[in-house]
Amino acid sequence: MKHHINIILSLILSVALVLAFIPATANIAVAVSVDSSTTLADGCYSPDSFTYSGGTGKVSILCPKITAESGKATATIVFKSRYYTKLKLDGTTYDAKIDSSAGTSTFAIPVDLNSSMSVTGTTTAMSAIHDIDYTIKATIAEPEMDKSTPVFDNSAAVPDASYKPDSFTYSGGTGKVKLSCPQITVNGGKAFATLVFSSKYFTKLKTDGRIYKSSINTSGNTSAFVVPIYANSKYDILGTTTAMSTSHDITYSIKACLSKRSKVITPGADPSSGGGQSDNTAKAKKLKDGTYKIRTEVRGKMFYIYPKASSKHYSIITVKKGKITAVITLDGQGYDYVYMGTKSQAEKAKKSTWSKYASRNGFYSYKIHVSKLDKKLNIAGHSHKYNNWYGDRTIIFYSGTAKKVKVGTTATGNKKNKVTKRTNKKSTAVSSKKTTASVNNSTSLKNGIYAPDQFSWSGGSGRLAYIKCTKIKVAAGRAYATIVFGSSAYDTLKASGHLYSKTGAGLSKFVIPVRLNANNTIIGRTSAMSQPHWIEYRIYPYIAKASGSSKKSSLKASTGKMSKSAPEIVGLKTKSAVKVESAEYFKIFNYEKGVKLLEFNISKGTGLSTKSATSTTSTDEIEYDDEGNAIAKSQHEFTEEIYQNKVVNYLLVPDKVQLPAGLDKNYIIIRIPAKKTYVASSEALGFIKSLSCTENVSLSGIKTSPIKFAGSYSDPTYSMFVKEQTGLAILPSTALPEKIEKPHNFFQWFIFLFTRGSQEKAQAKQNKQLKSVEKNYTALNIPVLIDRSKDESSALGKAEWVKVYGALYGCEKSAEKIYEKSVKNEEKK
Repeated sequence: MKHHINIILSLILSVALVLAFIPATANIAVAVSVDSSTTLADGCYSPDSFTYSGGTGKVSILCPKITAESGKATATIVFKSRYYTKLKLDGTTYDAKIDSSAGTSTFAIPVDLNSSMSVTGTTTAMSAIHDIDYTIKATIAEPEMDKSTPVFDNSAAVPDASYKPDSFTYSGGTGKVKLSCPQITVNGGKAFATLVFSSKYFTKLKTDGRIYKSSINTSGNTSAFVVPIYANSKYDILGTTTAMSTSHDITYSIKACLSKRSKVITPGADPSSGGGQSDNTAKAKKLKDGTYKIRTEVRGKMFYIYPKASSKHYSIITVKKGKITAVITLDGQGYDYVYMGTKSQAEKAKKSTWSKYASRNGFYSYKIHVSKLDKKLNIAGHSHKYNNWYGDRTIIFYSGTAKKVKVGTTATGNKKNKVTKRTNKKSTAVSSKKTTASVNNSTSLKNGIYAPDQFSWSGGSGRLAYIKCTKIKVAAGRAYATIVFGSSAYDTLKASGHLYSKTGAGLSKFVIPVRLNANNTIIGRTSAMSQPHWIEYRIYPYIAKASGSSKKSSLKASTGKMSKSAPEIVGLKTKSAVKVESAEYFKIFNYEKGVKLLEFNISKGTGLSTKSATSTTSTDEIEYDDEGNAIAKSQHEFTEEIYQNKVVNYLLVPDKVQLPAGLDKNYIIIRIPAKKTYVASSEALGFIKSLSCTENVSLSGIKTSPIKFAGSYSDPTYSMFVKEQTGLAILPSTALPEKIEKPHNFFQWFIFLFTRGSQEKAQAKQNKQLKSVEKNYTALNIPVLIDRSKDESSALGKAEWVKVYGALYGCEKSAEKIYEKSVKNEEKK
């Protein structure tokens, strides 16, 4: 008893000490510093844009360079005045490097990229020293971090310059796409390669532990990236292509050789907005009066200097008494005017200040005024077809490349443009690659107007918020649907083998023939981009009476609790429920065509953080932002949300069975029998072995397993998943956050007061880790399933999980026999 009293007194004393300490520490000021963290690889970059405001307007500020080192970004800030001696940022003062001859003050400061920062400059230009406040913002595309590929050191033992690689080799892929490396640029001792795929469908490139976005040349049919390069070594990169029905990662092994003997070249365009390397190594020079051919580069979608397919582009400039005019020639004929400025500036400017095209041999050229060489300048283009200005484009002229030419010289010479001249006539031609089959829209419904019981859709790029079906009209035994896109940019629709035009103003609305209670393919043309694009969707209009059914099926999934009987799912006829006798955490229901619904309760008995939900909710419901705009979501975002439910619903679907459009927004789809599975649960692997289905397992997350090890479930080697084309990942129950047990007596409560914070912190970390893991698997299009057999309270409950794997691998009868044997063994005990 005395021992217990001593423990209690010690705990009370500890509490008193903690309480006494809290007031003393609560008022400690925490220094706030600039968040200069960045995902950019080490190296020097030119910002995509730099803006500043404040001051008197007499002094201009530049940001010629961003330096990334060890995950931190530093900006070189240049004041066009030699009188700025100091720069203050978040309580820290930085001294200037003053160049009196150039009349500049230069500072190197930490920078929070893509965010506005307040700085104070100290100037001695006035009668007394003054502090002047400015707001600056350096914008540059930062790649997303990713574990698919290893991080490497892209240092180069050659001087800063642009080089032609001594050699470049690659292997992998299907052999249909060629990969080239036209140049390697070394800047700040770090090497960056321009990699070009001979396909416009490569949207992302994973390398150096990061994901880089592409610069796509649609007419040239290429995708280009500027990425760090591990010179003189062979290693893997992952290219994400959208050429297939779903985006896929394809592994390539590359090797680029760089040495002191490598040929120095005039660098080409940096095709990646996130590349940021210096576009030119030739020193800037002051040009005398005259006419010059000068290397010119533009950045922006659908805006290409002739010749578009080349890495070098030129224009003609004229220098006269310090003023510069340029004639630029574009590869296409989509713009009737250009304007030196942003889109908003162009829209406000007088038409007399716009530069109209002049046509020669089919090329459109524009005469513009250039305020400065060797600096990115904003330029906007006006589409005569859509009567709209398009901004987000820049142009730069490199004075170091200028060569004198005769007056009247053109960038195109006497060449003729092969681009077909556009007309004002509306094209009705159907692409040979994108067509729609005629549908049988006959129905037994009586003539009249019907509201669909359900309507679902899928497809597109994730930029469209919704497609609605407001009504279905039946006339003369034929069904016609009125569908509305959540956008006003769709002007034409291909459906049932015909073209249909948008009706009315506002959102894009079409009336088309549809086959009820079946998938219908439609292809819409959108002008939301600078050029029209055709995008394919599938729609599923459902009226219960059309199938002679009185039951109204649903798209919704039970996300709050598991179903007692087989749910009525649109387009799927129920057959039976698999008898689950002892297990608490799963249910299985059978539907026609071999489809099965697998429900998993993953929240019960865990500390899992789930989104609030009623017993049945749908991720297909339209969400709106604070301004009332519909929010568009990608399929990956829908899938990630499904994993956040208390009950996760899986549809097990045979390979050749097509589901109604839109069900993948509410259910995780697993194709069965599951193949090339990654198993990180020893319990799951035991069930699979008992079913003799280990040939379906290609990778393991268990070190002791004889199956190829691909890392633990929380830190796997994702590149191995890509190589093996993994189709399913099975994780252990330890992936779920632990539940914080409530105390039941005084001593437990006392200890709980001291440990609650650390427990909650650990639980939050587990939730964050699981969400991250599910997000990574989703990005690779790999369904995730968590085995909870270990959490079952009874031995038979644990044993009954063999039925889950029987359903996954197509051996239900064997699973049933194994379970029956377990029941008999338990009865003997």
